[in-house]
Amino acid sequence: MSEPGVTAARAPRAERLSRAHRKALGAAVLGWTVDMYDLLVILHVASYVSAAFFPAEAGSLVGLTATYATFAVSLVVRPLGALVFGSFADRAGRRPAMMLAVIGAGVSTALMGLLPGVATLGIAAPVLLIVLRIVQGMFVGGITASTHTLATETLPERWRGMAAGLIKGGGASLAVVVINLLVIALGALLGQAAFADWGWRVLFVVALAGSIVNYLVLRRVEESPAWVARQAARGTSPAKIQPGRALFSRRWRTVTLAAVAIVFTASAPYYLTTGILPTVYKQVLHMSQDSASLFLIVNVVLSAAVAVVCGHLSQRVGRRKVFLVSGAACLVLIPGLYLVMSTGPGEWLLLVCGAVMVMASGAISAPLIIFVNELFPTEIRSTATAFSWNVGYGLSGLLPTLVTGISAGVSSIIPTLIVVSAVLSAVFLALTLRAKETRGALNES
Repeated sequence: MSEPGVTAARAPRAERLSRAHRKALGAAVLGWTVDMYDLLVILHVASYVSAAFFPAEAGSLVGLTATYATFAVSLVVRPLGALVFGSFADRAGRRPAMMLAVIGAGVSTALMGLLPGVATLGIAAPVLLIVLRIVQGMFVGGITASTHTLATETLPERWRGMAAGLIKGGGASLAVVVINLLVIALGALLGQAAFADWGWRVLFVVALAGSIVNYLVLRRVEESPAWVARQAARGTSPAKIQPGRALFSRRWRTVTLAAVAIVFTASAPYYLTTGILPTVYKQVLHMSQDSASLFLIVNVVLSAAVAVVCGHLSQRVGRRKVFLVSGAACLVLIPGLYLVMSTGPGEWLLLVCGAVMVMASGAISAPLIIFVNELFPTEIRSTATAFSWNVGYGLSGLLPTLVTGISAGVSSIIPTLIVVSAVLSAVFLALTLRAKETRGALNES
């Protein structure tokens, strides 16, 4: 991975964040929150979605796997959304692309909550659910194109590592916190029976409110200075730029494939911990819904803090060193702590195990956004970053489906997680050892 220029020098002295910088960062974090809320909400109520949209006679594990498969559908189509909206963002600007994508994602997610189940529509219910997941995946892939570039291109070099960790860790964690707080509040307000019957649908409808807020915030944010400067320097119409074609050219396709591989293996620990822990807690370890939600809230808050720290640290020591240390931690901690959880310890130890695993996954992905940004020049950055990210995350997002699908039963889920997490962490370390440092390359492109 040698295309981008590499600057190994120490980051420049701190520069204060202006009002415009803070607005761009806030919009990106909020956009990532909306993105992850829309994408992940189905995982946190998977058992209820399964009961509503898939026939009971199929069995609980089959229904659960089918629900994860509908989640995976969105991930599979996200690269297409990345190409469409990424190209739009590179040609017309980061802001308009993101404004359109967040509204589209919110509407499609809300419609899922209003969709009647299999008892009313029969086989049409899961089919329509899948159609909505496809539409949602397109827009969610589009959100990625601008959240990954708007803030990092706007902020001074000194703050880019921190911003990457805050967007990825803070945005994702805020989404999980909001989801689980809503689960707890609605369960208490409606009662568990009503929540299981229809209350879980409210979580999908709420997604539209988040999208509207993000849209209003974006209206007050300035366009990326890097994008504006590059357009001025080119002295050409944005319509003449073809970032999608450039992405697959001989010059960039090797870098793109390498970026996809690193994103996939770096994001795998996220889905093998945060993504599947709701199922592990409730269906494997038989914890109550409230206890599982509280545990996840604590876990992701700690993960967000670790992501910000590790992202900021990557600005000083480099992206590659943070990847290597956190990758080694994931290789040891995630399989080891799942083994401890399989022994059936008390709830306090389950909390500790989950928290440590989620923090390790937060550390490994903290510098990932800025790392991928630094691989590509401004004129194709949104397209290349969004495509690499969505293909990589699309593949890792299939892991919960893979784990439940190849497990012999619910009791086999944890042993499967141990093997899969160990293998993918080892592959990530091998890829990182071959990668070169990218810190500072954003200023050269």
